[in-house]
This record gives sequence, structure tokens and C-alpha cells, in this order.
Amino acid sequence: MEGKWKDGKGDIALRIVEYYGNVWLDLRIMNVSDGKNQHTRHGVRLTIEQAQEMLPRLAEGIQQAQDLLEKTERKSD
Repeated sequence: MEGKWKDGKGDIALRIVEYYGNVWLDLRIMNVSDGKNQHTRHGVRLTIEQAQEMLPRLAEGIQQAQDLLEKTERKSD
């Protein structure tokens, strides 16, 4: 993948970090240039509990987005 995140061509890096006495999942949005990830300042740091609570919401959001995309594609046909 080559390009910027806003163009749908970026990547996401996941790291596990210990910070302030807690273990965090650190998700960072990356741009890709010459096959190498370039860090951006955009991202989020979640505790394990927060990430677990987010999973069902993320799955629901993905399903809703897919349904909307499918509906839009059917209208254009």
C-alpha cells in the first residue's frame, strides 16, 4: 500500500505499551511511503478493558457501514 490514510491507503500500527503503571493498546494511523510506514500524530491509547468493551460496538459499526454501502450500491444499479 502506498499513500495517505485519508486516501484509504494507509496502515494501522498496534503496539502494547506500559505507561503510567498500566498496560495500553496503542493504535496509530500511519501513512505509507516507499513501502515504509510513516508515523502520524493520530491514534488512540486504550486499556485492555476499554478495548474489550469497544469490540462489540466496533462490530456493530462495521455491520451498519456495510449495510449502508450495500444499500447505496443497489440504488446506483
